[in-house]
Amino acid sequence: MKNLVKTVKGEPRTTSDLIAKEFGIAHIEITRKMKNLSMEIPILRFNEMYKKDARIVRGREFETYSMNRDGYMFLVMNISTKKAHSKKLAFIDAFNEMEQALVKQAANSADGNWLKVRNQSKQMRLQQTDVIKEFVEYATKQGSKSAKFYYKHITNATYSALQLIQHKKPKLKDTLDTLELSQLMVAENVAKKSISNHMASGEHYKTVFVLVKQDLIKLAATLLINNQG
Repeated sequence: MKNLVKTVKGEPRTTSDLIAKEFGIAHIEITRKMKNLSMEIPILRFNEMYKKDARIVRGREFETYSMNRDGYMFLVMNISTKKAHSKKLAFIDAFNEMEQALVKQAANSADGNWLKVRNQSKQMRLQQTDVIKEFVEYATKQGSKSAKFYYKHITNATYSALQLIQHKKPKLKDTLDTLELSQLMVAENVAKKSISNHMASGEHYKTVFVLVKQDLIKLAATLLINNQG
């Protein structure tokens, strides 16, 4: 699912320009609606729901609005384009998911056992990062011009294999339960060993990456079987 909602100071919010893009409506039409709403809603309530912002795109500044769930619901209430219904539900689902993630994050931060596992996961990530650094150097020597992106590519491949949706805030690992966090550590360890083994075999860097993804998919299938059993 697209990142339709992000966390701003601990609150799930979306933006007027993203809504315009997803609903297929000109952003100027959305901002016009916002200005109309500012005259219909008490100013204190409006300021709770909406925050005016500005963005620079291709050297030009344009006005946008950040909004919480209430602001979003009030804005899209009367939008009725062909794709509106599915988009309305997609944003609602995104708000729900983000709110659930924040609840999980709060619960995890108060769980001593989870904190212990989280610390272990940080150590595993550092070990994996060290190996990825070696792989970046390995790929660069073989002619790669963008080897540095393998930090991101391998992380994405790991999350994708486990069907985890990555988000910046709150951090994905801070919202996983103990079992999910443990499975992610196993996957990162598999990726680490896979990279090392395939480099040692002298495989081309592109082949190494393909093989690592295959090893992660095999692991994910095994974890799924274990979960069902």
